[in-house]
Amino acid sequence: MMRAWHQRALFIVALAGLAGLVSRAGNPDDLQARFDHESNSVHKAKLFEKLGDEQLAETRRASRASDFVTVGQVMEKYRDNAREAFGALKKQHPDAERQLNGYKQLQMHIRKGLRDLKEILLLAPTEVKPPLELVEQDLASMDDELLRMLFPPRPGRKNPEPASGASTGGPPPAPRDSALDPPTTKTPEKPEDKPESKPDDPAPGTSAENSEEKTEMNIQNCLLTAVVTCGLAVSCAQLYAQQDQKDYLSPMESDKIRDAETTNARIILFVTFADDRLKKFQYELQHPSSNRHGELLNALMNGYSGCLDDAADLMQLGIEKQENIRQGVDLIATRAKEFLEALNKIAADKIDIDIYKDNLDDAIEGTRDAMIDAEKAKKAVAPPPVRRKN
Repeated sequence: MMRAWHQRALFIVALAGLAGLVSRAGNPDDLQARFDHESNSVHKAKLFEKLGDEQLAETRRASRASDFVTVGQVMEKYRDNAREAFGALKKQHPDAERQLNGYKQLQMHIRKGLRDLKEILLLAPTEVKPPLELVEQDLASMDDELLRMLFPPRPGRKNPEPASGASTGGPPPAPRDSALDPPTTKTPEKPEDKPESKPDDPAPGTSAENSEEKTEMNIQNCLLTAVVTCGLAVSCAQLYAQQDQKDYLSPMESDKIRDAETTNARIILFVTFADDRLKKFQYELQHPSSNRHGELLNALMNGYSGCLDDAADLMQLGIEKQENIRQGVDLIATRAKEFLEALNKIAADKIDIDIYKDNLDDAIEGTRDAMIDAEKAKKAVAPPPVRRKN
């Protein structure tokens, strides 16, 4: 009897220790400490994702309990962490287009934080809204700057105004003022005389000329409005292009992603694209191009990391939506192990490693994370349906 009691006590102690280890692994305080001491800006941005998830979860719990003081404190810390990660990225990798890793994760999570904060503001009492609105403004300005860095304006779409100014011979307000002056000089005329003088009087400065000028101005204003509207539409399309077309995907690959009907199909495509870029990277190492060797190596390694990260992000999305993504999860778990072996071999061989070392380190870490997430996802996804024999 006493021996059985001791066994139960040891079992309970072991469970408590295991629970402590699990909770400590995802403890926001530990994540915050790791974030504060991380010197690599890309790793810092990826840590911000995990830490940010914990902080947003805490704000949701506090919001449900109407504890908006805690909500404000946590969101202010979230904002400060985002600002620190963004500053580190800009210092170490000022060209966001060439270093998508880190910038992409940071922008997507800030957008997620903005959505959560907007929902909280709808429920928050008036007296606690001002500090939360300041946090919202700070996050929105960072989001805008990140989008501008990820999708900078391209040459050839600037200054549509000079075309309209050249056709009018000067700024638009000038013709409008000159058109208004002549009627003031003809005030003594009777109203009934004006209709008769319009078709017959060819003198300059008449209402016929004025109406032509106004018509021309209206046409020009309409054209200018159309140009500006089209420009805004193109800019908006570019800002949200990360959901439709990635810089590291070809147009054909982007079409395949858009045409895929399920999340599972998109996961498989992204893993396939990641495999393609890793193989091309290995080929470029063995057969270096004459003039673009370093550029190609970094672009291919960035493309590999981007594709695998997108596959892992879609995996999490599929789990949240409770979709059938088991095939995609199994593929990530299997191929990520193979990818990691290939990347570790590249790191061990050290061929031209100084050119791409930072991107290789990021790829190794991202592959490990994807592999771990896939193993966890295997337990979270619904099992495949079992067909019963009749």
